[in-house]
Amino acid sequence: MQILTSRFGKISFSSKEVYNFSKGIYGFPQEKKFIFLKLKEDEPFLWLQSIQRPDLAFLLVDPFIFFRGYKPEIAQKELQEIKAANLKSVEIYVIVTLPADIKQAQLNLLAPLLINPGKKLGRQVVLKSSDYKTQHSIFSQLKKRTQKNSRKR
Repeated sequence: MQILTSRFGKISFSSKEVYNFSKGIYGFPQEKKFIFLKLKEDEPFLWLQSIQRPDLAFLLVDPFIFFRGYKPEIAQKELQEIKAANLKSVEIYVIVTLPADIKQAQLNLLAPLLINPGKKLGRQVVLKSSDYKTQHSIFSQLKKRTQKNSRKR
């Protein structure tokens, strides 16, 4: 299979690489079929590319890279929707917002994506009763971590 994307040009993929998001992504409920694209193996970011809408792709990252204390409370019902036995059997990603000034990059920790790689199922959830927001600065978090580490020395 192939799609001509607006960001990455022509992409070839097999049906085995397609993930089903039965409820879509918030703001895009009709978009249910996606593939993951990793442009460089040595970087933490990857893209979630719609195969139905070639101009739609979301930049993702593992939130634990930047926010080690991130503890999303995921309901069992949400895990069941992607046929996952427990939270340890899923991968968690969050959407990255990249404004013109990259130093203003933000992570949406309030609405993580749960991925069951074995079943090729995904679901975006909104955390209930959470202090997480849709905008957490990547670089301010890195700055805090760097300052904390330098004080330990």
